[in-house]
Amino acid sequence: MNTFKDVWNQFKLFIRFDSSTIQKISSDRYESGNAFLIVFVSLASIYLPVTLSNGFRNFFDIIFFGILDGAFAWVLSSLAMWFMLGRVFKENLDINSITTITGYAHGLVIFLSLSLFIKTYFGFFSTTSIQVVSLGIFFWIYLTISKSLEQAFFIEKNSSKISTTVFLFILVWTSGPLKIVF
Repeated sequence: MNTFKDVWNQFKLFIRFDSSTIQKISSDRYESGNAFLIVFVSLASIYLPVTLSNGFRNFFDIIFFGILDGAFAWVLSSLAMWFMLGRVFKENLDINSITTITGYAHGLVIFLSLSLFIKTYFGFFSTTSIQVVSLGIFFWIYLTISKSLEQAFFIEKNSSKISTTVFLFILVWTSGPLKIVF
């Protein structure tokens, strides 16, 4: 069992495209729990600036069902990616490895919530700049997942790019918390 500090250090190495960390994360069957922890923290961080600025009457219901919706969208899009890699591109991958890689990459949403927090309290960003930042973050997620698939499982570039695009499309389409930004 890793502490949150260890998971955070692995996450920082993962988003910097460290090959040994990507290999370690993708080969460990129990890293999917750490990936869920990262997804939970990233989804909770989206609601932090929104709730601090608006204040809801049913605060816990909105956050609980929002995080549940975001986690379901992550699992659904990871399953779609696994199915596409397995059935369309004939790759033999473990579902735990796919959810681990996509979960660690989902942690980049924390930077999106950081930009929302800066916009809300300091007014440095306009709505258009938040959308540009969010597109940049989603592009970073795209690069992180596709490069991780190429490095960890030696999947061809076209296969990893197409399956990563499908993952992001389903994630944004089904996730309620990510629709807050758009």
